[in-house]
Amino acid sequence: MTDARILRTRAALHKAITELATQKPVGEITVSELAESAGINRVTFYKHYTTPAEALADALHTELVKVCDEAAPATEIDPFTHCIYTALDHLEARKQLYTIAFNDQVDGTVPMMLSRFLTGVAETYLTKRRKRKPAVPDVDLDVAAAFLATGATGAIRVWILEGDMSRERFFENLPLLLPAWFLAEEQSS
Repeated sequence: MTDARILRTRAALHKAITELATQKPVGEITVSELAESAGINRVTFYKHYTTPAEALADALHTELVKVCDEAAPATEIDPFTHCIYTALDHLEARKQLYTIAFNDQVDGTVPMMLSRFLTGVAETYLTKRRKRKPAVPDVDLDVAAAFLATGATGAIRVWILEGDMSRERFFENLPLLLPAWFLAEEQSS
């Protein structure tokens, strides 16, 4: 069990970094500024993270895991697409932060975090799909998952930066971009 003080400190850091990253790119946030905003000292910060970017990636990843885990799976769509759909709530709630992050030409923390998160979701889905019919083609699942996740991250980037927050528009395009075998209706073996 994790110490309550550690949990409180992490929560304060997550709150502070997401608030600061809503105002400016994470590369412009100093450790001193973040520590002060979280109500801790620099030494305590370094017990948890090495950079503000690492703290931001952890905060957003934690929120995405929570959003996707809490949402009831939709039976009509695959878990990868479902997780993207539920993650849009998170993205909408943090629209300003993601807009700043996706516009940042120097720091790629947020897009990399999102891509890694979606890669994990895709790997889990593809591993389960491999046991069902129709079969997943004989592809390296790690490569396929990373490819799908990076593409989805790129699509999310366009969706955020264009300012068209229509889920309908996003999900009209997504099935057209995914491989046919990915969306094939699953049948038990």
